[in-house]
Amino acid sequence: MAAKKKTSVKRVSGSFEEATDELEEITRRLEDEPSSLAKLIEDFERGQALLSYCQKTLKSARKRLNMIEAKLQTEDNNEGSDESSEQSSDTLDDDVRLF
Repeated sequence: MAAKKKTSVKRVSGSFEEATDELEEITRRLEDEPSSLAKLIEDFERGQALLSYCQKTLKSARKRLNMIEAKLQTEDNNEGSDESSEQSSDTLDDDVRLF
C-alpha cells in the first residue's frame, strides 16, 4: 500500500504552465466528478504538490524581476551621475573659454 502511495504523487516536472493546467484539471475533477475516497486523497495530494511547485516558481520569478529592476535602477542612477558630471565639465570648459 505504501508503494502505491509514493507512485501516485509523482514529482512535478515540466513547465509552470503545464503544472497550472494539471492543477486546473484536478480542481475540475474534484468539483465535477466525485470519486472514491482514495482517489480524492490522491488528487488532493497531487494538487498540493503542484500548488507548492507553482508558488515556488512564482516566488523565484518575483525575485528575478526584483533583481532586474534593481539593476536597471542602478544603471539609470549611474547614467544620471555620468551625465551630470559631463554637464559640469562642459560648463567648466565653457567658463574657461569665456575668459
